[in-house]
Parts: sequence; C-alpha cells; structure tokens
Amino acid sequence: MKTVIIALLAFYCNCSFCQTTPDYDNIKLIDKGDYQVAERNVMQAANYILSTPFEKDDLTRLKSLQFIIKWMTGTPDFSFSLDEMATKMAKGNDDVLGVYMVCMTKYCLENKASSKDGRAVKLNSIKMLLSYCENANNKLKLTKQLKKLSEANQNGELEKEL
Repeated sequence: MKTVIIALLAFYCNCSFCQTTPDYDNIKLIDKGDYQVAERNVMQAANYILSTPFEKDDLTRLKSLQFIIKWMTGTPDFSFSLDEMATKMAKGNDDVLGVYMVCMTKYCLENKASSKDGRAVKLNSIKMLLSYCENANNKLKLTKQLKKLSEANQNGELEKEL
C-alpha cells in the first residue's frame, strides 16, 4: 500500500510541474465567441512563454507566440498597438518584440477593466518585459533601450520615461 501511495504521489508531482500547451492548430478563431473562448488558451500560451527561458529553436514557444499573435490580430474585444517605443525597445532583437506582445496580451487579459487605457497597458507590459529580460536564466538580453528603461524603472521613473 505504501508503494502505491508513493508511486501516485510521484506521478502527481511530476504531472503538476509539466507545462503542456494546447494543440493550437485545432483552436478555431473565426467569430467573436471563438476569440472569447480562446482567452484561456491565450493565457496558457502567455504563461508558458513568460515562465520558460528563451530558446530560439523551441517549437512549443514559437507555436505559442504565433497563436497569441493570431489571437491579438483578430480579437474584437481588445486593441493592441505597437508604437515607436516598442520599435526602439526591440531594435536589433525581434525576440524582444515577441515577448513584449505576449506581455501586452497577458496584461490585458488579467486587467480587462484597464485594457482600454493604452498608457497603463504599455507601462505594465514594459514592466513585465523588463522582469523577464532582467532574469539571466531567461536568456533574453536587454537591448540598449531596455537597459535605459530598466534603470528608469529601478529609480521609480519608468512612467516619466515613457
């Protein structure tokens, strides 16, 4: 009996730490209802990307990002825009732009009441992006502009910098 309990506990612990993503190819995004139903999958994809280190050849990460971008471009409930700051932040590193878009999506889904406030979305998404990039384990280097924003954030002046 003790062996069965230990085996079940080991199985449970192993499964609870696994990060699986849905089969994005089978999630239809056609009408408004589809986009609303897919929000759970979009959050799962965003959480996957923001909780795993950047790897250029990670197919799961790439599919998750593609799904998020597809959802972002079609959702009728949210509006996303990339301004000059986004271009500056990602200069020389398109992977930074992808993570920024994930941060925007995650912020909007978690904060629906303020998702229409472009300034709040931008500020909080940049904070999320900085947090991800500042973690050396995530292997996504800060661009020159992100270093400047990181310094402003540490000095409590990020909002003024934007």
